[in-house]
Amino acid sequence: MSDPMHRGQQLRAFFVMLAMIFLVGAGAAYGATWYRQSGLEADATRDARRLSIDVLQPLLVTADAQGPVRGVRYDELLAAVDERVLSGPINGVLLLAQDGTVLFADQPALVGDHQPALRDDIHAMISGQSQSSVDGDRFRTLTALEIGSPPTLVAAALVQSHQPIVEESRETWYPWFWRAITAAVVCFGLAIVTAIVFSVIGVLARRASRRRSAVAAPGPRRKKADRAADENLPAYMHPGYKDEVAARRQLEEEVNAIQHERDALASRVQRLEAELDRLKDRSAV
Repeated sequence: MSDPMHRGQQLRAFFVMLAMIFLVGAGAAYGATWYRQSGLEADATRDARRLSIDVLQPLLVTADAQGPVRGVRYDELLAAVDERVLSGPINGVLLLAQDGTVLFADQPALVGDHQPALRDDIHAMISGQSQSSVDGDRFRTLTALEIGSPPTLVAAALVQSHQPIVEESRETWYPWFWRAITAAVVCFGLAIVTAIVFSVIGVLARRASRRRSAVAAPGPRRKKADRAADENLPAYMHPGYKDEVAARRQLEEEVNAIQHERDALASRVQRLEAELDRLKDRSAV
């Protein structure tokens, strides 16, 4: 019969290999989801840019870029924006000067406010293409618009919900990501249980083997006088004392090795669970 420790190592290696395969599968599923999500976000950015240039820009006049829009002009522009821009997935509109001042917004309380956090984004957008960013569930797209003659550059920020945009990307591969992560954790757990069980079996098997060897080969009979003399000797001078001490020391070393291996495997599982929590938090964002 083969050594139980060897069989346990083989089985543990099998579970670890399965866990690694599941982790690779989880990475592939996450990568496919991210690739599809990036494509959907790019489509949403392109649609928002087209809406800003083709629909919002023709509604603006030169005076709208000179300062915050208020009064009758605000009511007129808001009515047009409600009808032509906010009728689809867009649920928020901002018109911003290059210094971050809000020139127009679908929420009147925001008109005249300063958005210094958007200033760098506005400058980067003016020097390049439309840019989108995600803030919680808000998907915001900045587009440069030219108003009046000579043209004045302003930034249009169209806001929409992020969840409907990426929902399609999570229908196919994203569920398999969590299934693969769960399967990997289960396999690592089975590897730990296997290591502990077979280590204990190995220790018990070796102990039983030593007992059978001791019974099969008894020592030579001694006279009663010799046995009486041995009983008066110190423990370390009794026959077989060294063998007993060596056997006890070997057993303690084996138990210590098993406990060390168990602690190492438990620590590995804790790290995997922490990684799983981090991936869950990232995916929820």
